[in-house]
Amino acid sequence: MQLIYEGTDITDYIVIRKCIHTDVSGGRCDCLDIELENAERWLRWGPKQDDTLEVKVNGYTTGKMYLNTVLPEDDHFRIIATSLKSAAKRKAWQSFSNAKIKDIFSACSAQCGMEWRAYGIDENAVYPYIERKNEGCAAFLDRITHLEGATLKCVCGRFAGIGIEYAQGLNAVHRIQIGENQRGTEYSRRDALKYSAITIKTPYAEATAIDESAHWQERQVYTELPAGGNVQAGRWARGLLLTNNRTAERFTLRSDFNAGMTALARVDIESAADVAGEWVVDAATHDLFNMRTTVEMLRTVTTIR
Repeated sequence: MQLIYEGTDITDYIVIRKCIHTDVSGGRCDCLDIELENAERWLRWGPKQDDTLEVKVNGYTTGKMYLNTVLPEDDHFRIIATSLKSAAKRKAWQSFSNAKIKDIFSACSAQCGMEWRAYGIDENAVYPYIERKNEGCAAFLDRITHLEGATLKCVCGRFAGIGIEYAQGLNAVHRIQIGENQRGTEYSRRDALKYSAITIKTPYAEATAIDESAHWQERQVYTELPAGGNVQAGRWARGLLLTNNRTAERFTLRSDFNAGMTALARVDIESAADVAGEWVVDAATHDLFNMRTTVEMLRTVTTIR
């Protein structure tokens, strides 16, 4: 295992006793959690917020991470690094008028000294008006991606808006056979979390999205969203319904280290149990010290109209 700090390999100067990399989506940033011995050696480097770290092991890399917190504990200490720079969390008020999604992403990314990308989102969709309400840039962009039926992934100092339908349509990177009552697995289905429909209603627009698989569930109405027309209201209703209802079914799998399990990767599961079907990785936690992987997946949803 190698620890690269500010571009320099310092592996020979430290002793790693714990290293966990969490790769996530849904507006959360990736996280690197390390425990080191010989604290005095680390402190010689004068660590400060937003210094870069990267861990490499057997061809796997965490990518560039930014130092967030250092927690001394007796003769060792814990380091927390994230995929976002600290500026991304600074709260502020800001308004956008007649702005395209790409304009909003560009403005927020520039404020944080970061880059951005969009996949499966219409970058040219225009927002007649929207406010950043005393939010950090990451939280604001996460709110916008939810409206668009997408999720915000923050990795290597980059905001990535990724459409959920786009991710669900990717080829599966893994096909896994799961036996009934297989150890190391957890499956939950909570239909009560679903809405049967979401309506967006404003003085200028009204539209409803329906989930055909949840017709018996509660309906939700939003009246405060600044939709400027029926097309935008319909897109946002579908986006919010998809973002909410996909959380109702979750599957957790614990296994030996699997570098291919990354957030928003597609997985097919073959099983005689209810868990069979198509899934998208929501979070992958890699224990790089013990070489174990825990993956949380959400069921694909294709029933929203």
